Amino acid sequence: MSDKESIRLRELEPIDEIGLLIREASASVEADLALEDAGWINLSTATGDVISEGERATNLKLSRLYSTKDPLGKQSIRLWTDYTFGTGMTSHSDEDNTEKVRKAFWESKANQNVLSARGQRKSSDKLLVDGEIFFAIFLGSKGEAKIRFVDPLEITEIITDKDDREDVKFYRRAWTDAQGTPHETIYRSTTNIKGESALDKDNKSVKHSDDALVYHLTYNTTTQRGNPLLLPALTWLKYYTKFLGSRIAVMLALAKFAWKTKVAGGQAAVDAIKAKTQAQTIASGSQLLENMGSDTQPIKTDTGAQQAYQDGRQIKLMVAAAVGIPEQYYGDISIGNLATAKTVELPMMKMFQSYQAVWRGAYEDINEVVFTHNNIPLDKQYVDMDFPKIAPEDVALAAQAIVGILQVMPELGDSDDVKQIALMTLGVNDPAEVLGRLTKEALGNPDAAIARELKHLREAISKKGKVNESN
Repeated sequence: MSDKESIRLRELEPIDEIGLLIREASASVEADLALEDAGWINLSTATGDVISEGERATNLKLSRLYSTKDPLGKQSIRLWTDYTFGTGMTSHSDEDNTEKVRKAFWESKANQNVLSARGQRKSSDKLLVDGEIFFAIFLGSKGEAKIRFVDPLEITEIITDKDDREDVKFYRRAWTDAQGTPHETIYRSTTNIKGESALDKDNKSVKHSDDALVYHLTYNTTTQRGNPLLLPALTWLKYYTKFLGSRIAVMLALAKFAWKTKVAGGQAAVDAIKAKTQAQTIASGSQLLENMGSDTQPIKTDTGAQQAYQDGRQIKLMVAAAVGIPEQYYGDISIGNLATAKTVELPMMKMFQSYQAVWRGAYEDINEVVFTHNNIPLDKQYVDMDFPKIAPEDVALAAQAIVGILQVMPELGDSDDVKQIALMTLGVNDPAEVLGRLTKEALGNPDAAIARELKHLREAISKKGKVNESN
C-alpha cells in the first residue's frame, strides 16, 4: 500500500470521540477501554473483517452477558423474537409424501428443542445474541433426521473452495467433552453433501471426519462470521448501567443526612444536641423545640433528576438506534402516542418482516436437505410456512379500503391478487388454497360462493367493530 493510501485511510478511519471524552474524564474507564480495544485491526492494514477473531469471540461473550443480565439488552432480544416468531411458525405440505417426511422431522420428539415453538424462539435468540447459528443435521439410514445446535465458539475454521470463498466445504470444530477430553472434527457443509475435499488455512487437503452436515446462518454481517445484534450497543449498555449506578450513589449519599443543625457554642454544646436526637426514633409530625443556641434546617436534596433523565435518555437512544427499536419500548411509554406509534411501526414492520424472510429461507434450506435424503423430488418439496402476524390487521379499515377501490375500479374484483389480499386481511391461514377452492366452487355455483364470503366479511367487520367499541 502506498503512503498516500495509508494517509487517506487514517483520515477516514472513524474516531470514537465519545470514548476519548470518557477516557479524559476517568482513568478507570480508560483502563477498561484499553482492555476492550485489544484485538481491533488497524484499518490501514485490514484486508478482511475489521474485527479480529479474538475480538469476535469477546463480543459474543459480552453479548451473551448483556442479553441475560442487562434489562435493555434483554428487552431488545425479546422484542425481536416476540415480533418475529410469536407463538411459533407453522407449516404444512399438500403433497402426501412430503407432508409425511415433514411431520416426521418437525414433530419428532428428538427435534423439539430446535424445531418446536419453544425451539424456534431459542434458535432466534441464539442467532441474535451470537450473530450466527450452526445447525448440525444427522441423517439416518432409514430417512430419519436429527438436528442439533453447535456452539459458534467451538467452530474454529470455515474451509471453502480455494477459488470461491462463498462455496463452503467444511467446518472445523474443536471442543472439550464433559470428562475434559479435547476433540476436533470436521463437518461437511450442507452445500457439500458429497464431501469434496478442500484446502484448509494451512494449505492442507482435508476431508470430513464426522457424518453430520452443518447449516450455517449468519446475521448482522457482510463476512463469513456473524456479529451479535447488540454489538453496536455494547458500549452504550455498559455506560448506561454505570450512569444509573452513579445516580443511585448520589441519591444514597444525599439520603444519609436529611437535617443540619448549627449550634452556638463549643463541642460540649454540639454533643448535647446530638445526645437528644442521635439514634432516637422520632414520630412523624413531631415538633422540634430549640432555643436560640441552635438552628436546625433541612438539607437541600435536589438531585438534578430532570437533567439526569435527559442525560440518561441520550445514552438510551443510542441503544435504541443500535437495535432498531424505538425508545418507548424500553419502559417509558410517556414519550409515545398513537401518531408516533404509527410512524415508527412501519420501519419495525419492515425490519421484522425481513427477519422472518431470513428464517423462512433457512428452514427451506434445511427442509431441502431432509426431503432430498428421503428421495422427495425437488418439484414436490414446497412447504407452506406461516409466520405469526407481526401486527394485527385493522379488518374494518382494510375492508373499507377494498370496497372503496372496487367502486372506482370494479374490474379489480376479478383479480386473484385482490381476492388473496382480502383473504389475508380476514386472517385466512392459507389464502392460495382457499382461493383455489373458491374458484372451483364459483364455477359450479357462483352466487352461493359469493354470498358465503360476503357473510364472512360482514361477520369479521362486525366483530372488529365490537372490539373497538369495548376498547
